[in-house]
Amino acid sequence: MTPEEFPEAFARGWALPKSDAFLDYFLPLISPTATFTQPMFPPARGHDEITRLFRSLFTLMPDMTAVPHTHAVHGVNVFIESDCSATLGSRPLSFPVCDRFTIQHGQIVERRSFSDPLPVVLATLRSPTTWPRLLRSRRHNQ
Repeated sequence: MTPEEFPEAFARGWALPKSDAFLDYFLPLISPTATFTQPMFPPARGHDEITRLFRSLFTLMPDMTAVPHTHAVHGVNVFIESDCSATLGSRPLSFPVCDRFTIQHGQIVERRSFSDPLPVVLATLRSPTTWPRLLRSRRHNQ
């Protein structure tokens, strides 16, 4: 996969059901030594930690979607802006995200996600029914 091909692959992957089909699709695209960094979670290195990171994310927000709307390729780096949405408790939540992927030798070697975690934190605090899911999501990441 080239950096120019990745935005389409990203959109296809996020259209899949979470979390098994999503992970089955993305893991072969990710280097076994890749590092993923995003707000609210510790950095994840390698397939096992990256799997735990996404299982944690989808435990907290099982209906999470990301709809990419713009991208840019600069050498080995791909920037993708997406609108994310999910339901926390009974409340809809949406927030923008910009991901930077580094693609080398046909695989993702690094992902850094940029977003403001405050909307997710506030929505979680306002919805006590989501607190058990939050605790379960944190256990997935250990």
